[in-house]
Amino acid sequence: MLEKKYEIGVVISTFSLLEQFKEIAHERGLNIHTTYKGLDEAVEAGKKMEADGVDVIISRRGTAHMLRENLRIPVISIPQASIDIVKSLNKACRLGKKIILTTFMNRLPGIDILEELLNIEIIQGVYTDIASMENSILSAKSHGCEVAVGGGSTLRFAEKYNLKSVEFEINEEILNETFENAISAARSNREEQERTYHFQCVIDATTEGIIGVDNFGRIKTINQVARTLLGIESQELIGQSASRYINNESLLQLLNSEAPIRHKLEKINNELYVFNHLPIQMNNEVIGGVSTFKDIANVMKAENVVRHSLSKRMAARYCFEDLIHESAIMRDIVLRAKQFSKTDSTILIMGATGTGKEILAQSMHNFCHRAANPFVSVHCGALPEQLLESELFGYEEGAFTGSKKGGKPGRFELAHKGTIFLDEIDTTPLNVQTRLLRVLQEKEVMRLGADRTIPIDVRIIAAASKDLSLSVQEGRFREDLFFRLNVLRIYIPPLKDRAEDIPVLLDHFLRRISDKHKLKPIALPNSFVQKLGRYSWPGNVRQLINFVERIVLNCNLRCSIDSIEELYDELIQYLPDRQDSQSVHQTKPSESDIRVKKKSHELTIIKEALEKTRFSKNKAAKELGISRTTLWRKIKEMGLQ
Repeated sequence: MLEKKYEIGVVISTFSLLEQFKEIAHERGLNIHTTYKGLDEAVEAGKKMEADGVDVIISRRGTAHMLRENLRIPVISIPQASIDIVKSLNKACRLGKKIILTTFMNRLPGIDILEELLNIEIIQGVYTDIASMENSILSAKSHGCEVAVGGGSTLRFAEKYNLKSVEFEINEEILNETFENAISAARSNREEQERTYHFQCVIDATTEGIIGVDNFGRIKTINQVARTLLGIESQELIGQSASRYINNESLLQLLNSEAPIRHKLEKINNELYVFNHLPIQMNNEVIGGVSTFKDIANVMKAENVVRHSLSKRMAARYCFEDLIHESAIMRDIVLRAKQFSKTDSTILIMGATGTGKEILAQSMHNFCHRAANPFVSVHCGALPEQLLESELFGYEEGAFTGSKKGGKPGRFELAHKGTIFLDEIDTTPLNVQTRLLRVLQEKEVMRLGADRTIPIDVRIIAAASKDLSLSVQEGRFREDLFFRLNVLRIYIPPLKDRAEDIPVLLDHFLRRISDKHKLKPIALPNSFVQKLGRYSWPGNVRQLINFVERIVLNCNLRCSIDSIEELYDELIQYLPDRQDSQSVHQTKPSESDIRVKKKSHELTIIKEALEKTRFSKNKAAKELGISRTTLWRKIKEMGLQ
């Protein structure tokens, strides 16, 4: 990309010198802006050039000094070569023997030598502005000076007070060198402006307010977010004390202690902000500091966005329409659940395994005002104690061996603004129950290994397959936690107690499973449906779904009354006491019988897993969802070889 030409301003009070600059600029193809002004009078002209986009200004020494004090762009002084001074004085001595030589701010050294060489008397008229120059010339005339030597302003005052005058000569080589210096300064200034603009764009793009200060607490940098949050409209903030806008005590502490101050709540104009103050050090010395801050509303909004991103795909899939029923008892349960959904109170769902507790919980979530937020489900009985703790409450980096770098948010954090479903809450270890109680009471969680709490807004739905009050009596469940959970309660009866639901469930699942496998739905004989209605369904709806799938897939191969009856015979074998199609009554088995049956069932499952994995214990343990050590122990206990 072609570099844009530099715009050069020339502010000179001598017409002849101005013409020299124009001629050289034309020869070199430079863009110049000129004005015929000097000293104080040149300031307004210089400001206009700056506003018009001039990169650099060239001027004589006195005028250049005044321009630098009032402009932000670089100003180059025209150097005064000694030989040019000698030439000018030599020309002046032909007009008079007593000469005033005007100099800006300081006297020139070696003038006494020139006096002796040229046989003249030289008075140095030191000036700092237009008024002091006029006074020095007027004073020189009163002391008998005949000639004035200097720039354009000197020549005008000499004419005013009837003095002869000689303009300082400047050779063409000096003018060319001045242009070179001006171009170099313009290039550096443009690069610096680009860096500054880029830096400002970067800090303006952040969502946090940023204020940079020097070691005296004066503002050096501020971004647009800070201006907006603090209600500052003035652009002229640089150099002002930051204590006018933010907490001076924190700034002084930062600059004196060299230690960063993080996550500090501070109030400005009755609004709360979260501040971070960081020192800026160079060569082990504090040269300033930077303060970043956000208002509380934006902090909470950002936190919600992060939590929502982390909880993606944690959504409730089921609605009340998915609770297929015909019975009056289930209609009452659905009505009560819809009423409970309108509140944020904790809900306890009781019911045997497979009755549809999670479907009811998801339906309640989708029916309430939290429906657009996460639904997070945790099966408390499926995880060992420490793993359950880390899943529920999260952990910080380094909290335990194997912890994830950067830590991990817990399920309560992920469920923020939504619902957390704690399934099989009755299996939760006592240690975890204590932490759960604190979450319910304080509405905040503390990650494992952390030293700070995280506020949460979560609706809790718990579920248990056994009566929690019995667990409390047995000492396996905290009484205070039970009272916290048992605010609103729903009991889902087992399928055997709502037999009128069985036909509609059968019809629904026959169609759904047939569609899933792209098979033609089958119609079951009424007598067979009635027989299934008399079965006790110990596995409830979940068992019914599995049985329907077996019917659909088997009947696709060979469908007959005999094959259906064969499947029914297999079904009733899983009852504690074998029953036929005419009777579903059963005697309650003893505890020893239950233990024997459970151990026999476990032995069968382990054998099947070992055979399936060709007796690879690693693969079998993974298939069973247990550790290799647990598998070894069970093999030893059961005497498997």
